[in-house]
Amino acid sequence: MRISSALRFCAFLLLPGTALTAQNQQREQPTAGCPPQPSTIGAMRNCYRPLLVFAPAMNDPQLLQEFSQLKSQAPDLKTRDVIYVPVVPEGHNQPIPKSALHTASLSEDELAAVRHHYNVEPNEFLVILLGKDGGEKLTSHTPVPVGQLKQTIDSMPMRKRETKQ
Repeated sequence: MRISSALRFCAFLLLPGTALTAQNQQREQPTAGCPPQPSTIGAMRNCYRPLLVFAPAMNDPQLLQEFSQLKSQAPDLKTRDVIYVPVVPEGHNQPIPKSALHTASLSEDELAAVRHHYNVEPNEFLVILLGKDGGEKLTSHTPVPVGQLKQTIDSMPMRKRETKQ
């Protein structure tokens, strides 16, 4: 069976676009071995960049301000594999319905362990950005603008390699 040269040319033009679309979709999703809803900080390692936001309560003004900023830039944060991890004493950090912002769902024990590991008091507000390697990349006692988060992430060697692929 012979394929006309015009049909081959059309197929050739379509293939690169399909490959780019597949690459872009891959970049928006963590790698295949990563859990879609990690339940521990350890399970996020090499998959996500956890943004730990410690606050005294879910209705804390600084927590709400941080979440609002993050929510407005959710697609950009998703491409950078950021996962939002609110750490509040009452432990209400379940995925947020109808939100494009990827949120971790940690157990009460894991929340307590994270708070203990980073030595954060229950009445304290603190933002910590972790890299995929688990290292602290940014720490702030005030809400962090999304532009600063993106700039910090984009300066990481691992992120530079990701964008080259």
